Amino acid sequence: MLRNKLVSFIKRYSQWFMPITVLMVAMMVFLLIFLYHMTGDSRSHAQADIVADALLLERSVDLKQKAGISVLSMLQKAMEWKDAPYTDEEATAVMEKILADSMDAGPGYQAAVFLADGTGLIRTKEESVRLTEPVGWFDRIQALSPGETKTIHVTNDGIWDLDPNYGAVVHVGAFNFADGSKGYVLYFDSSWTEALSVTGKGKSLMTIVDDDWNILIRSSVSDYFVRGTNYWTLVGDEKTNYAMKTYLKTRTSKYNIYNAPNDYTVVVIPMENSTWAACVSVSDHYIGSLSSVYFLNTKKLVIEMIISVLVFFALLILMNTISTIKRNRENKALGEKADQDQLTGLRNKAATERDISEFMRNNTTTQSVLFILDIDNFKTVNDTMGHSFGDDVLHEFGFSLGAMFRASDIAGRIGGDEFMVFVKSLPSDDLVEKESKKIREFIKSFRAGEGVKREITASAGAAIFPRDGVDFDTLYKSADKALYESKRSGKRQLSFFRH
Repeated sequence: MLRNKLVSFIKRYSQWFMPITVLMVAMMVFLLIFLYHMTGDSRSHAQADIVADALLLERSVDLKQKAGISVLSMLQKAMEWKDAPYTDEEATAVMEKILADSMDAGPGYQAAVFLADGTGLIRTKEESVRLTEPVGWFDRIQALSPGETKTIHVTNDGIWDLDPNYGAVVHVGAFNFADGSKGYVLYFDSSWTEALSVTGKGKSLMTIVDDDWNILIRSSVSDYFVRGTNYWTLVGDEKTNYAMKTYLKTRTSKYNIYNAPNDYTVVVIPMENSTWAACVSVSDHYIGSLSSVYFLNTKKLVIEMIISVLVFFALLILMNTISTIKRNRENKALGEKADQDQLTGLRNKAATERDISEFMRNNTTTQSVLFILDIDNFKTVNDTMGHSFGDDVLHEFGFSLGAMFRASDIAGRIGGDEFMVFVKSLPSDDLVEKESKKIREFIKSFRAGEGVKREITASAGAAIFPRDGVDFDTLYKSADKALYESKRSGKRQLSFFRH
């Protein structure tokens, strides 16, 4: 039974199997190739993540540098009209106010003005401090000409010793006082360390280096990248170091990636407004872990795509199956309607002959009986009782006749008042007699009409298959001759064909 259903299913959907199989194989091959390539690209994706970190760091620091330089330019213009201070208390007070106002203009934490000899005035958000001698790094800015600016990194801002790992960025600009003497304005910014801290992913080592690759600012508290250490002595061999130093001086691209021999990948991005560079260093182990994450995500995506494809085809087959079942039911209903006699509900003449002929072809030796029934004096019934009553007689006669036999038997109306019943598979004479008795009792006891039932009689003829005919036409003629004999002998009886 199961095998027959499987064979039937395969036959029904054989037209789908080949294209669906080819398409699914093609999709699987495509997805496997995609997975293969994505496996190779996982490291590239991980490196791209690190590059994005580095670009974000450079952008963040660049914005802070521009903000600091903007404040510095404001300070320069504000100071140029003043005479050299310290000889006039009023002029000193004015400079102090200008420095205090600059605190609200940018991210800095203090500003200063130095004279040519290095003495000067430093203003924090809370107080002013006079310098009576130069700060230790004054010589790094002393050579600036009026109008020039420079950004440096210090660990002592003139008031406090700062954390050596972070320090402060100082924007310096030289100018001339109104009397022609030289001065310097300075703007101190410690927010770069914050930029390094919030940009990294925890495993990235963020640093800012100068043009000689000395580490100025770092985000990591690891002792590996210590401020003041030369960066290239930590990250590679002589060949890599030379390439990194050359790149920083030539700046031939927006960024560069170096695979250092000490198991570090380094992304270097030169800063736009200075000779410094932002560096992001990540261990190869961390990149490997990122690559694994990308690979697993890609593998998960491929698996989900494969499942989606399989579900799609399963739904396609299911929808087609449902559509086919529905269509078959509709076709069957239409076929049954086309085969049905509308007045009696039995088969019509064509369907009756077709179904009987099909059974005879497929069961050539199976004894069966064909009965032909004809209502006696039906024309008189129509003429005296009316056609409406005649239709009721035909309807009730056909309904009652069909209800007497098995669903597998074939009952139909083949003419105006002529009916046919083919009773299948009656291997013994006793069974033939049993079915014959049903017909005899029916044609003698049938009543029709509403209210008072009227007696309606019929005559019948019978022929046995295959004895009286091996095909429909021959068998029908034999049964029809038997019917004629019943009519000739007084009607209301059943006669069998006799040779």
